[in-house]
Amino acid sequence: MSPRYDVPNAAPAPLREVQLFVNSIDQEHGVEWLPQWLADHGLEQEEGRAEELRGALRRLVQANNELPLDDRAVATFNVAAGRIRLEVDGTGALQMRSPGDPLDRIVEITLGAMLDGTWSRLKACRHCCWSFYDKSPNRSGTWCSMQLCGNRAKTRSYRRRRKTAL
Repeated sequence: MSPRYDVPNAAPAPLREVQLFVNSIDQEHGVEWLPQWLADHGLEQEEGRAEELRGALRRLVQANNELPLDDRAVATFNVAAGRIRLEVDGTGALQMRSPGDPLDRIVEITLGAMLDGTWSRLKACRHCCWSFYDKSPNRSGTWCSMQLCGNRAKTRSYRRRRKTAL
């Protein structure tokens, strides 16, 4: 079984790779896809490092929902980012170089998104914790999709109001 690739509000490439990595666990239903992700990338021996990085990225994504920034997540991410080298190429442009490991590629993409401003649009759904890309103009999205969690939240709210009105 693989992650829900059909989830609405997918991040643009290459940030989508980070979103899929963060979503390699479905916390709402208790389904774990990280072993498959690792196998697909030839990194079965890196499970501990991958779990630690995924947890840190998930907490950093949750901070984009205006939650407090987790110091441990920042420290974990900084250790992973220490493997990335910054270089200036022949045109004077800044380039990131990683050792080539797919986990390093995830860190490299994340750093690039932080630099270009797209990182703050990657958020965690407040209901199912699924990572989604906030496409709203004012960056106020809170649900992975209106059809899934948004509908559930609005239905619960309606039922609660109706119950108190009766």
